[in-house]
Amino acid sequence: MAKRIGGKQSGMTMWSLLFVGAVVVFFVLLFFKLAPPYMDNYKVVTAVKNVAGQPNAASMSREDIANALGRHFEIDDVDNVDLKKALRVERSNPNGPAVIHVTYQVRVPVAYNITALIDFDDSAPVGAK
Repeated sequence: MAKRIGGKQSGMTMWSLLFVGAVVVFFVLLFFKLAPPYMDNYKVVTAVKNVAGQPNAASMSREDIANALGRHFEIDDVDNVDLKKALRVERSNPNGPAVIHVTYQVRVPVAYNITALIDFDDSAPVGAK
């Protein structure tokens, strides 16, 4: 029985309870769909920082950096990053410090024909720990 406050009935109807439940279920499912790409991105950020912090990182070529990141990705089981497309090494001048950039997108199917597109852009200066 609903409680009466000041002559008005209070509480939720069955339909409003179902609506609130559906919204909660939607966001919980969305969280479970989107959590794995963000956990993989954490592994990518850690790998980029580790490679950039290596003592010989300043003298490494793009291929050496790609190989080092590839080893980290293999160990951490990161499959959604193609280093041939995603890796960019920028140097302000030929002898200056480099910055490692890994830029990639992840498409996550949410429901039916709805897809979430997540852009990641991770970078670390070489020589920084």
